Amino acid sequence: FIISKNIKTIPFCIMMLFIYKGCATVSFDTINPELLITKGDSLLLAHPDDAGLRTAIIDARLALAKSKNSLNEYKKILEIDPKNSTARYHIYMAEGKANHKKGHKNGQWDAIQSFAKAVAAIDTVGEPYYWAGRAYEKKDETDFELPLESYDKALSLYLSSEMRGKVKSTRENLLQRKKIYEDFWK
Repeated sequence: FIISKNIKTIPFCIMMLFIYKGCATVSFDTINPELLITKGDSLLLAHPDDAGLRTAIIDARLALAKSKNSLNEYKKILEIDPKNSTARYHIYMAEGKANHKKGHKNGQWDAIQSFAKAVAAIDTVGEPYYWAGRAYEKKDETDFELPLESYDKALSLYLSSEMRGKVKSTRENLLQRKKIYEDFWK
């Protein structure tokens, strides 16, 4: 009699366990992203092993960084996840563009190195190759092969339609300049 009474309670206990576990699981999709960002540090201290929480905080910071184009937000993401490829990509791209603006040859080499690091972070996007090509052009106006190679590589990868148009236009201008240069030295 006692055994049969306990057997009847087992399904009830299993059902209650499922309900409890289901209720204990938090859906981070329903939490305000701003709250995740402002309370992120304390939440991670309280729950350091919660991968879902970590991912939710990183996603919220990525959305904020993208909407505000904030280098600081990308750096904060790396504090949480030092291997985050998206944050590293954007940081390297920003560094590369800043070095490209410097104008001198060393700045262009630094820019090319930063763009190469961006490619290492995310190798399916063509934009770093476009900017590397621009840096090659700025570094040496008579070098046509390295920029053309960079533009061709950029066109073989993902580019927004706006960026694809920019790469094609820049590549065509470089080809025209190359023809003028070669015709002059014939």
